Amino acid sequence: MPDTLDALIDLPETEATLRRFVEDGVIPGGILAWGTVGGPVHYHAEGRLGYDRAAAVDERSVFRIYSQTKPITGIGAMMLIEDGVIALDQPISEILPAFADMRVMEGDDPEVTRPAARPITVRHLLTHTAGFGMAGMTLGALYMKHGVAPGTRERIAGPGELPTPTSLAELGDRIATLPLATDPGTRFDYSVALDVLGLVIEVASGMPFETFLQRRLFEPLGMVDTGFSIRPDQVARFADLPEKRDGQWTLADDAADSFYARPYYPAGGGGLVSTAQDYARFATMLLNEGELDGVRVLRPETVRLARSNLLPEAVTHVDLPIGQTLSGVGFGAGMSVSLTRSERTGGVFDWPGDVPAGVFGWPGMAGTACWMDPERRFFLLYLAQYWPSWLNGAMRPDIIAAAYRDLERR
Repeated sequence: MPDTLDALIDLPETEATLRRFVEDGVIPGGILAWGTVGGPVHYHAEGRLGYDRAAAVDERSVFRIYSQTKPITGIGAMMLIEDGVIALDQPISEILPAFADMRVMEGDDPEVTRPAARPITVRHLLTHTAGFGMAGMTLGALYMKHGVAPGTRERIAGPGELPTPTSLAELGDRIATLPLATDPGTRFDYSVALDVLGLVIEVASGMPFETFLQRRLFEPLGMVDTGFSIRPDQVARFADLPEKRDGQWTLADDAADSFYARPYYPAGGGGLVSTAQDYARFATMLLNEGELDGVRVLRPETVRLARSNLLPEAVTHVDLPIGQTLSGVGFGAGMSVSLTRSERTGGVFDWPGDVPAGVFGWPGMAGTACWMDPERRFFLLYLAQYWPSWLNGAMRPDIIAAAYRDLERR
């Protein structure tokens, strides 16, 4: 296969893989988007916006992208780094003073702590090495007790729990009072780090986080349907989020009465909705080293830094939830990067699997993913919706593996 690809790319096995998932009833519908720099974006959609919906999926269908938000937040931070407003290894306490005197748990008791060995930096936030936790993962019970449950899903506080914060400032104030799981820069822990990074961007830029992304990224790139809440004009195009309980499908989020119409705060770690059309523009910009349709949003060297391995020297591997390690994978600006050819392990969080070195990107827990290959200047985007996140663990690796087999046949 050549290092670069021409504009005419057919992915028949990849299309057939998506079609099989829809025909088998695994998902109600989904869409693929792919392309190369300078070539057209190709779309292939299958199925409907929900099991009980008549509307077909297309490139303007709106999806909850959850953690696929993280690369966008990471690029927002890289913009401020390029501007000289913040620095990669700058302590975030210089921007958010509440994080000046962080403490680390000694053992399992959050009341037994010691001073952190070093300050949390912007790099630590970008790479999930700040020592933070997240509900359902490291320090999950402690975070849930304090109402720190990332995302926009509705939540009713349990006995002894605080309600969910209603602003990034309130979120940051709560997290700053909680102990860290480890010293900053010593371990990868999937966490609320990118939500805190949204607050850093908000304070450092002097404008609300969502306004910053809109002005600096979404408007210049023509990402007209990407944001932290659903507009009334988008409801008819908004996919359902089906949930499987006891073998039956129900709705985790109804598009007609969505939690995304009333988000708690703009969650940089997982709060965006987007479309295939919009996210394809973001991916193409990154592959074209910061420029799209004559509009430059980042310098090439900044993009190359963003998609490089930014993990602190002491962190040699990426551990995902349920104890799975991604071998040969580093982490850049809110997204993974393959350091060597990645092999599939068969785990639930087996992303991306079977891709060459240099491929970067990140998925979302409700069935979305985008992977970008700078050597071939090629991207593949996949959008679907299902819940819980572990339900269809093989789907995204199957699709990316099929895509590379299609490319090898060229």
